[in-house]
Amino acid sequence: MERKKRVVAYCRVSTLEQKRRGYRIDIQIRDATLFAERQGLFIERFYKDEAESGVAENRKGLQRLLRDCQRGRVGTVILPSLDRLSRDLRLAENLFHEFEQLGIEVLIADMPNYNGKDRKDVLIRQIRGAIAEENRKEIIERLWKGRQERVRRGLPPGGNVPYGYRRNGKGLGLESAEAETVRIIFEFAGRGETSSQIAAALNQKGLERRNGKSWTQRQVAAILSRCAFYREGVLRYGEAEGKDESLALLGESGGEAH
Repeated sequence: MERKKRVVAYCRVSTLEQKRRGYRIDIQIRDATLFAERQGLFIERFYKDEAESGVAENRKGLQRLLRDCQRGRVGTVILPSLDRLSRDLRLAENLFHEFEQLGIEVLIADMPNYNGKDRKDVLIRQIRGAIAEENRKEIIERLWKGRQERVRRGLPPGGNVPYGYRRNGKGLGLESAEAETVRIIFEFAGRGETSSQIAAALNQKGLERRNGKSWTQRQVAAILSRCAFYREGVLRYGEAEGKDESLALLGESGGEAH
């Protein structure tokens, strides 16, 4: 007996979109579900990737979808919008080609009349894919320039909070326990200890990293590589450089432990 092929949907949201509360997963699920209902279809499974870039090829949800497609379990894939599949035109077209080779129909909620067998529709899809790729590049460029300007003004660029600090509004404040660990690391380094030796000493003391894991040579080396930041509050992002001495937690301005 031939196995019934399912109607499924794929949804994705990037880290940046999560922060901006943009096209969230729940909104995508709603849009795909409403579209399916209008088509007289029922979505049996949602494949989801959260905090995943649209240019990444090894997304877990996407890879699960492709495996099920290759195993003949999927007949139709619904996308809430074209750029959910990818914001990289090459990758998107490779995926559409694979779906076509597997005999899988792709429906796009924000292109309700799209027909993958119509050359004009395919051309429109490719143009929209190219626009999505260009929009992504513009967003990245604006973000890059914005972070550089923040650094020039003596403000942290954003992104991950450096070890030893916590968010304090738009700036940073010391996180006492982590700051003390940073001082210990530089104190050991001042004695000539290697990164591996320092990591072993921290683990022996029962000191853990922010994520609760043990210290490694690599993590200690990363702390030591930011010496100018910890000693003088020097901020860098790309070629931009700024300074906020109040962020220094070592030396005279930061009260280095001795």
